[in-house]
Amino acid sequence: MKFLRIIRSAEWWEYKLPPLLAIGYATALNSDAPLTATLPHLLFLLLSLIVGAIYVSIINDVTDIKVDAASNKKNRMAAVNPAIRWIFPAISLFAGGLCAYHLYPDQLSVVLYLIPWISFSLYSIPPVRLKNRGIWGVFADACGSHVFTSLLMISSISFVTQQNIDWLWFISTGIWALCYGMRGILWHQFYDRKNDIQANMNTYAVKIEPEDFRKKEILIFLTEILAIVTMLFAIQQILAVAFLLLYLLVAFSRSKRLFYTPVLIIAPEGKPYHILMADFYQVFLPLSLLITAAATQPYAWIILIVHFILFPQKTLTALKDLKPLFLSAK
Repeated sequence: MKFLRIIRSAEWWEYKLPPLLAIGYATALNSDAPLTATLPHLLFLLLSLIVGAIYVSIINDVTDIKVDAASNKKNRMAAVNPAIRWIFPAISLFAGGLCAYHLYPDQLSVVLYLIPWISFSLYSIPPVRLKNRGIWGVFADACGSHVFTSLLMISSISFVTQQNIDWLWFISTGIWALCYGMRGILWHQFYDRKNDIQANMNTYAVKIEPEDFRKKEILIFLTEILAIVTMLFAIQQILAVAFLLLYLLVAFSRSKRLFYTPVLIIAPEGKPYHILMADFYQVFLPLSLLITAAATQPYAWIILIVHFILFPQKTLTALKDLKPLFLSAK
């Protein structure tokens, strides 16, 4: 559909939403309320995040039209009549305002929901345009895409389930989200590095040689691993740990049987690769939490089925990539 292409849903639907839902599922499981009781609010939060993602996708393309033209890069908004381009983000802003109003009187969640809108506006729109200001653009994208949205899931689900915020869970999730978000935007910047140099952009990846970044990407990844270990300790969900081991089998299969290059941030050119831990966050963590709920709570299996229907592709791909490992063991 043309609308789905305009909002670039293929770039964020199965990549950014499932990890955020996993944070919500884990927070709900640590409350006294059944997961099904939080389903209406989880769906509302999902809708709120989708509205924000649509705004980000559109505003990024609108403000990148000239830059993309300079590097011969396709821009979906370039073909849209200039007189109506700003209607789309305006509608998104109005819808986002309604979502923020619905979150009230949960003041912390209102703030955590609104900050990503501000962050991405500063990231994309001149004259601030943090995207073109080196490391500030990296932090703005990571915080907008991952940090404050992840913390929103904890604060909002905690509020509706009437539980106190688990601060170990909250802080470790924030650190994890920052590192994972930085890996995501830096992957994108290094992937686009040649185009950005051609367009005279000033992204962080343009200003540093890839080989000079290797130690930094290792440090970011190790901090992320420490944070996710702390998160798993905080939520005390055994199946999540078991599914981490299952993910490691998938990663091993991809590296040793399918000959994919394991990547922390910088991807090799012209070779298949897999970004380490991404599938654990996007597939295995949310599924482990939903299976736990389905095994212990009435009707929670419905949420598991709905989740799979909404986000099927990466789950099926992970299972397909695991198959060669078992075939070679026969």
